[in-house]
Amino acid sequence: MNASRSDLIRLVAGREIAVKLRDKGFLASTLVFIAVIVIAVVVPALIEGDTPEYTVAATAEARPVAEAAAALGADGGPSLPTADITVIDADDPAAAVSDPEVDSALSLDADGSVVLTAREGVPGGLEELVAAASFSLTAQDVATEAGLSADQVAALTSPAAPRVELLEPRPDQPVPPELVIVIFGFMFYFTVLTFGVAIAQSVVEEKSSRVVEILVAALPIRWLLAGKVLGNTVMALGQVLLIVGAGLLGAKAIGKGEIVTQVIGVSGWFLAFFVLGFLMLACLWAVAGSLASRVEELQSTTLYMQIAVMVPFFAAILIQEEGPLRVALSYFPLTAPLLMPARIATGDAAVWEPWVAMGVVALTALALVRIGARLYAGSVLNTSARTKLGGAWAAGGRA
Repeated sequence: MNASRSDLIRLVAGREIAVKLRDKGFLASTLVFIAVIVIAVVVPALIEGDTPEYTVAATAEARPVAEAAAALGADGGPSLPTADITVIDADDPAAAVSDPEVDSALSLDADGSVVLTAREGVPGGLEELVAAASFSLTAQDVATEAGLSADQVAALTSPAAPRVELLEPRPDQPVPPELVIVIFGFMFYFTVLTFGVAIAQSVVEEKSSRVVEILVAALPIRWLLAGKVLGNTVMALGQVLLIVGAGLLGAKAIGKGEIVTQVIGVSGWFLAFFVLGFLMLACLWAVAGSLASRVEELQSTTLYMQIAVMVPFFAAILIQEEGPLRVALSYFPLTAPLLMPARIATGDAAVWEPWVAMGVVALTALALVRIGARLYAGSVLNTSARTKLGGAWAAGGRA
């Protein structure tokens, strides 16, 4: 009996998987999501690694400032951008910037102030370097006139950076944990909503075409539901793993192995909670579809399910600061699948907390699966009109 039941459930699950793999919309959305993740990982890294190059035309009086700016750009520093500045000679700043290869021109006005001349705008990094160079040279001139020693001039123009003491230091991470939370949160929202609507639509289409009556004649209703949930869970998890894997391979390919290490460290918890969260809601999505008698009614029957998916996403995005509310919501079944992994990513959760939250979500999932199975059994065969929850519950008890 058990073998027969498992075989039938696998048969239904295989049918759901086959339908998804033939769905061009599903395949297209998966490819788009993979492309977005890879671009989001690769492009910022490529931009970050590309040192900007500037050509600066300087008059004879302003050349020391330009050369000092070039030196600062080559060295960079904790508060200055890195840039490769090429200095060329110029007599007329306005004429110099008429050359499209020249980004800006440097000159001195009558009172010795530095003047930056450009066609449309001065790049922010270049302006910052020139300002720092001008300040440094002016400070050195004033200090020399005041008779300060070389050490005193160095202390004035290059003061020691403040010492930083952290009472609760967090490990350096190549990607802000908040960004990791947003990415996983959006994947949870997108995947659960997409597959949930697909489950509901599949159920109502089977009802309206009377296919469900044939299926129910071949196997018990609860087995049909189990196969449908299992197949979509496998596909949802596979899609998430494919997307995460593509992002990690992209990071690895551009030499950002530290990103891979960081994401792998928290992705296990996100995936574990994702599976439990999906199972917790999948049966209810099937119920939302079984309550409708035609596709046009899905908007109203799935409204509360859409809210149940949106709440965890916005809670994870909006509640970033650790506090009583965030801690409480990390144990609440609807929000725990995202907020507890988010607290793990930011280092705010104790070692034992995710296990407790996972137990809460698992127990809730078991309860909702039983409730969903009874409601599904009491409504899926009612093809004549929209089914009320009370009627579905009563009919499910007799099924």
